[in-house]
Amino acid sequence: MYSLSYIIHIIGVALWLGSFTAFGFLLQSLVREDEPMKNYRSVINKIRIWINYGVLPGAVVVMLTGVYMILQLNRETLPFYMIFMEQAGSMIVLLTVVMLSVYSRRLKKKLEGETLKKDKTLEALSLAHTNYMFSSAALVLLVIIVVGMRIN
Repeated sequence: MYSLSYIIHIIGVALWLGSFTAFGFLLQSLVREDEPMKNYRSVINKIRIWINYGVLPGAVVVMLTGVYMILQLNRETLPFYMIFMEQAGSMIVLLTVVMLSVYSRRLKKKLEGETLKKDKTLEALSLAHTNYMFSSAALVLLVIIVVGMRIN
């Protein structure tokens, strides 16, 4: 069961990092186009839906499989990189899910034409969403680097 959890964990991290990086660059390039963002509403909505129903649940699965694998080990003898992976990884997943869910909801409302409390343009909301995706991907990459270096 540990091996299956490990495989699912690695696939989830790859999905998370790859999707956030690719969609971040795509959204960023759409915002920088000379054409109005209204022309890209369907693309933005599909990206938002994929993140909400594909990547964010995948990030939660990464956290759950990580917790399962850590619980199989002796907690008293864990090296620094394992503790860092557990604690930093869990915080990154939770912050990512919360922040992207909030901004995804705002983006959805804007795409549907509803008014927001703090009214922002579609471009501004898309850039904020992109920045959260890039931040999350950078933090995941930091955890991968620390774990890859196996710092004791």
